[in-house]
Amino acid sequence: MKTLLLGIMMLGMPLAAGAYDFESDGVYYGITGPSQVAVVTGDNYEGAYDGDVYIPDSVSHDGMNYTVTEIYYDAFFKCTRLGDVFLPSTITSLHWDAFLDAFVDDIVVRDLETWCNISFEEDGCFGRMDPYPDVEVGIHGLVAGGQQVTDVVIPESITRIHDFTFYKTGAIRSVEIPGHVTRVGMGAFFGCTDLKSLKIGAGVDTIGHYAFNTDYYLFDWEFNVDRNVIDEVVCQATVPPVMGGKYCFNQATYKRGTLYVPAQSLRAYCLDENWSRFENILPIPEPASRQGDVNGDGVLNVTDVTTLIDLLLNGDH
Repeated sequence: MKTLLLGIMMLGMPLAAGAYDFESDGVYYGITGPSQVAVVTGDNYEGAYDGDVYIPDSVSHDGMNYTVTEIYYDAFFKCTRLGDVFLPSTITSLHWDAFLDAFVDDIVVRDLETWCNISFEEDGCFGRMDPYPDVEVGIHGLVAGGQQVTDVVIPESITRIHDFTFYKTGAIRSVEIPGHVTRVGMGAFFGCTDLKSLKIGAGVDTIGHYAFNTDYYLFDWEFNVDRNVIDEVVCQATVPPVMGGKYCFNQATYKRGTLYVPAQSLRAYCLDENWSRFENILPIPEPASRQGDVNGDGVLNVTDVTTLIDLLLNGDH
């Protein structure tokens, strides 16, 4: 009875770094629950994996079937010769430093929704946001649905973007966060050096620290590094979202990027402690379909022409 109780208790205990329970098809696993396992590092604590790594939804061992739900911390520590890493849709958590000091070509997932549903613990799985890390971690790409992710549109099912979800993801050029999203987590797009266009929906009320800071190194700010500019930021929220601090964007974006906001909220953004750091703040341009709608009835017709003539001839109107 005591042995059984001890076994049950141990299932809930965190795995020690470098410990694994079994290996299957070149992947090392640690048992974390009655039917769950995590991917862990192998006998060689550093560089346990190389080449392409395929992680299945489930794996069998000693007559038991286990679902793969986590990538444990330091699992791919210093794996500098990785190719693509294929993650199953069953993964729910990537622990901090899971890919510390690793070089990954692409992370491959079923779809963007799968990736956005993963929880990234603490400082993110690709290494902490050190000012100047000892090893320059290779920016990875993300493949979802068989396509390289370059233009991110957050799926309808996602209402909160987790901390570090797209941390140092290469090739992302644009991001659209629809109105159903309410929160953008800390470091969500930190280090996305290719990001040039950002659209924040009207429902966003909170933006975490470093969320859109596209500097590769955390403290490039202190040296006023003039690179990695997000050229255009459109924020549709009528009430300025609460920022986690001045580092939500980098210096270069504040100085050379343009922030577009609702016309009626222009003053609120200009007075906000953090949004006011943008040197260029303009009202969101009206859609082309509304240009020329002089009388504001939503229809372009001869009435707009007569209204315009009346305005020109009668300056008092």
